[in-house]
Amino acid sequence: MHLRYAWVRRLSRRRPRRSGKRKGLLGSAILGIGLALLFIWAVDLRLRPILEAAARAKVSNVVTRTLDGAISDYVAEQGLGYRDLIRMETDENGRITALVSDMAALNALRTGILGIAVEAVDSLDRAELTIPAGNLTGINLLSGKGVELPVEVVAVGTAHAEFESSLSDAGINQTRHQILLDVTVAVEILLPGSTLNTEIGAQIPVAETVIVGAVPDTVLQWGGA
Repeated sequence: MHLRYAWVRRLSRRRPRRSGKRKGLLGSAILGIGLALLFIWAVDLRLRPILEAAARAKVSNVVTRTLDGAISDYVAEQGLGYRDLIRMETDENGRITALVSDMAALNALRTGILGIAVEAVDSLDRAELTIPAGNLTGINLLSGKGVELPVEVVAVGTAHAEFESSLSDAGINQTRHQILLDVTVAVEILLPGSTLNTEIGAQIPVAETVIVGAVPDTVLQWGGA
């Protein structure tokens, strides 16, 4: 009996040590996890603005290129020239007094272009929208290297388009007149761990001509009959 009692006492003395050791390991594990999470948070806080800026630039470049190609092809398919959109009015001496836009034709063209713009952004190739992790370090040697971080355009919001008239010098006594379309598309970008909303704009030449002779600066009339 005495030996059995002594053995039980020895066991009871050892248990607190084992419990204390477990508590120490648990505390170390919690501390390690906390430090790891703090490190991840600090890295994310440092790299998140860089990733967002890189994503905006990447998506903007790809979307602008896509819009330019799709809209240019659409305008060419419509077979519309400068004379289909703008009418020149002259005085008795043949001097240009006004360039009058055909708003019905321009509005029809704008409606078609907006539809094409949304379709073009929706069909973006995901393979084009990746950012090498090395680009986020700011180190030139690592640029273009590392894991490819996915950047995806997950939604296309509203699209807007406005026509703009541009007059520029095209030579001696010559003026280039361009009709441009400013297209803006609102997109939502999916990044690892977050989403980003931004607007991307592109300016597309729709029609142009070279006018010989003097042209008043305020010659264009939008919406004339």
